[in-house]
Amino acid sequence: MTSKGIGLSLSLGMVATIVGYFLWVTTIGFNTASDDIATILTNSASGSMTLQIVSLLVLVGLVVHGAGLIGTRGTAAGTNESLGIIFIISGIVVWIASTALGIALAEMGEKFVAYSQGAAAAAAGGDAATAAVAGAGATSVAISAGFTQAASVASNTFGTILAGIGWVLIGLAYRGSNTKGLLSFIPLEWLALLQGAILLVGTIIIGNVVDVDTGSQISGIGFLLIVVWSVLRGFKLVRSGK
Repeated sequence: MTSKGIGLSLSLGMVATIVGYFLWVTTIGFNTASDDIATILTNSASGSMTLQIVSLLVLVGLVVHGAGLIGTRGTAAGTNESLGIIFIISGIVVWIASTALGIALAEMGEKFVAYSQGAAAAAAGGDAATAAVAGAGATSVAISAGFTQAASVASNTFGTILAGIGWVLIGLAYRGSNTKGLLSFIPLEWLALLQGAILLVGTIIIGNVVDVDTGSQISGIGFLLIVVWSVLRGFKLVRSGK
């Protein structure tokens, strides 16, 4: 892969991922708690098509970004860079698996809404037996969705921890490489260290001391910094390569 290809993959892949992520959050609801299964299912049902498109955007973006990151290998001397890339790629693999769980939730949401509406209509019509059956179906879907959501949250947590460690290692590796981004006055090594530290603090400390949702919001700052780092490094490679 040429320097231009590496730069475009590194930057545009991360931009596509963050756009997909924000569309995902918008569809589910910014203020929806991770354990509010009923709301997640209802919003997933109403935005099922959007979530499927967004999932593909996130999937493609992560894969392209990972390819670009692998292409930068050899920028810094030592083992920290190689270890960092391996950790980040491992995190990407876990995030991709978590995206698949999100698609499953969208499918469950459609069934949950159908059962819930059927139960409400049957109850309004005085058909208690049908209402009970439909209500039991809605409860069954909600329970399954609860397990799926728990697995998704756990996957995101592990993926974020892996990526956080990876970016800290990338930052340590870049300290002696004198590698510059598009804006030379922004030190890429310290930016990588900062974004890695935020991911780890948000996930391990804030997520356990406060709650998972607050930890995710803090980690979101780290993801935004990863986008900045990727764009700065990527477009520098585009300008200097062929």
